Amino acid sequence: GGYYDAGDHVKFGLPMAFTVTMLSWSVIEFRDQIAEAGELEHALEAIKWGTDYFVKAHTSPNVLWAEVGDGDTDHYCWQRPEDMTTSRHAYKIDENNPGSDLAGETAAAMAAASIVFKKTNPHYSRLLLHHAQQLFEFGDKYRGRYDASVGVVKSYYASVSGYMDELLWGASWL
Repeated sequence: GGYYDAGDHVKFGLPMAFTVTMLSWSVIEFRDQIAEAGELEHALEAIKWGTDYFVKAHTSPNVLWAEVGDGDTDHYCWQRPEDMTTSRHAYKIDENNPGSDLAGETAAAMAAASIVFKKTNPHYSRLLLHHAQQLFEFGDKYRGRYDASVGVVKSYYASVSGYMDELLWGASWL
């Protein structure tokens, strides 16, 4: 699950979480119009593809797998994902390697998606809200920047504004 960042094979957590938040917000605000256009199921599938990945990547209350792959090497890999045999590195944030910006943004994505699925899939909605709450608490308690803990992300998604905006964003969606 999850989304590759571009035409390569890196899964960067921060832009993926922001994308899922925006998709969810779009459905919250324009659900009827999206349904009238015949695209509601596609939108829900796109959101769930991302949130299913986040659920899998959030392996314990204070651990979130932040990135799969390495932009420096993966940007040279142009093939179908099904054909990949390259070994992949994965990077996580935890109590010793905090990432409040990533935890806050992922909490926002999961909280927003929980609103999307509240009426149509209440069990899944509650699961997403549970993960969102845990991620927010983790990001708030163990503060630090994602790019300071996962150095390989710095040249692609540096945390130029710090992490307070993502924590506020996550809190707002919760």
